[in-house]
Amino acid sequence: MKNAKHTCMSILAAVMILSFLPISHAESQDLPQVKEDKGLIIFYRASAFKGGAIRFNLNHGQEPIGALKSGTTLHRYVEPGQHTFWSKVISQDSVTLDVVAGKTYYIKGDVQLGLVAGRPRLTVVPESEAKAAIAKLK
Repeated sequence: MKNAKHTCMSILAAVMILSFLPISHAESQDLPQVKEDKGLIIFYRASAFKGGAIRFNLNHGQEPIGALKSGTTLHRYVEPGQHTFWSKVISQDSVTLDVVAGKTYYIKGDVQLGLVAGRPRLTVVPESEAKAAIAKLK
């Protein structure tokens, strides 16, 4: 019984430590290329200790895109037109874009710490700001 408790505590400690480590490394040259007939949306979240263990799921309409964790990028190709991307934990935040074919858009994800849980914040950012931040992901 003592060994099982010790093993469980060791696993829990390892999971907590690993949750603070960044998951992926993305350099500017690793970013996908836009397609002529579609728009490209690149989501990123800077590596940060504050709120680093918090992740939030991104959605496009009613379809899930994936979990945006500290230090990661996600992307999605979309048809031209208006598209809403959102995330909800306790509170919800969203961004609506009027997407043009052949253009790349960058959305920065942040976590605002609240009393009970982290709240997602999505912001459209200029390409130069996004590429500089993505190059620093570790």
